[in-house]
Amino acid sequence: MIKFFRKIRQRLFMENRFTKYLLYALGEIILVVIGILIALQINNWNEHRKELQKELVIAKELYNELQQNLIVTTKHQQNIEKINQEVLFLLNISNDSLKSLTNKELNEHIFKSSKITSYRPINQKLKRILGIESFGFSHSKTLLNELQDYNNSIDDITAMNLSAVEVFRNMMVPFLGENLSLKNLMHEMYPNKITKSDNYVDVGPIIKSMAFENLYADLFASYTSYIFTLERTIELTKNLITHIEKAYPSVIPTK
Repeated sequence: MIKFFRKIRQRLFMENRFTKYLLYALGEIILVVIGILIALQINNWNEHRKELQKELVIAKELYNELQQNLIVTTKHQQNIEKINQEVLFLLNISNDSLKSLTNKELNEHIFKSSKITSYRPINQKLKRILGIESFGFSHSKTLLNELQDYNNSIDDITAMNLSAVEVFRNMMVPFLGENLSLKNLMHEMYPNKITKSDNYVDVGPIIKSMAFENLYADLFASYTSYIFTLERTIELTKNLITHIEKAYPSVIPTK
């Protein structure tokens, strides 16, 4: 093809048809420029297609991770809710109710009120994406900001969980150890593993003490705030899942 155009140029030049030669040369330059522009456009299109494919993979990974963390966070919220219900029960127990409950039943309520568990969010992919400064979602202008809000909420839960664990270790265990028989407390829950202690303690008066009341009032306030943050995070998670489904419909598993 190049030889063909070269022969045409030579023939026009040899025939002294200079004007036509200039026009032809100009046309050839234009064709070359158009070819370069087309090649650049194709290259840009290929790069854009690769970026969209990468973005779709990331959206799919985030979508799956959000689904998994929704389960983890919901189960944790239900667990904290149960603990707080036990805390509230012991905090509001009346003298008449106290008389109708045995030491075993009271120990069971106290044990259930102290069963704090660790919160281990599934957010590795989220952290990785938020750590990429230049990354953005072309199908949504607000998704990245919403993911940051969600990440902040996850961090708040993690901090609250650590605080609750510290309260259990540094406040509840020392208080219960000083005023109750921890062995009897554990015996009521695991009678086949832990024998009953010879140190009998009447639990009722301890529950009605000012120290117990203040401790459990503080626990109730903390857990109520904890549950609110968990519920907010669950709502954020559901909204993000819906957002990704609308922006990237292909992430939805086919039945």
